Amino acid sequence: MKATRGLTFVEVLIALAVLSVVMVALNTLLVSSLRETSLAGSRTQAVQILNYIGRRVVGGETALLPKGKHTYDYGTLSQTFPDLPKEVRIANPDLYKAVISNEGPPSWAQDMGVAVNTYRIQVCWRRGEEEHCTEARTFASPPSPSGQDAPLLPGIN
Repeated sequence: MKATRGLTFVEVLIALAVLSVVMVALNTLLVSSLRETSLAGSRTQAVQILNYIGRRVVGGETALLPKGKHTYDYGTLSQTFPDLPKEVRIANPDLYKAVISNEGPPSWAQDMGVAVNTYRIQVCWRRGEEEHCTEARTFASPPSPSGQDAPLLPGIN
C-alpha cells in the first residue's frame, strides 16, 4: 500500500500568500467603510443642527436674522444654543460651525408684495485636515429694526 502524503511546503506557502492577499483586500474595505460611516454620522448631525437653526430662522428670531452674515464658530454652538443636545464624539455641537447669510429678498417677493428674505444656512465640520459642509436656504421676514422678533410669514409658519 502506498502512504498518503500531505501538502508540500511550497503548497502551504502559496495558500498563505493567497489568503494574505484576500485579508489585505478585506481590511482595506473595512477601513474605508468605517471612514464613510463616520463621515455619514457627522453629516447627519450637521443636518440636524441645520434643521434646528433653520426652524428658528423661519420662526423670526431676530438674533438669528443677520443683516449680512453671522458666523457661529467652532466651539460656540452649545453656548449660543444651550438647548442643543450635547454628547461626546460626533453629536457634540461644539464640533460644528454655523454660518447664516441674509441673501436679501428673492426676485418674486416684490412682485407679490411680500416682505421676505432668503437666508442661507451652512453647517460645517472638520474631519482631519478637511472641512465638510452642508447647507440649505429658507425664507423668513427681514430683521426687525426694533430688535423684536420678526413677524411670522403667513402660510409658512
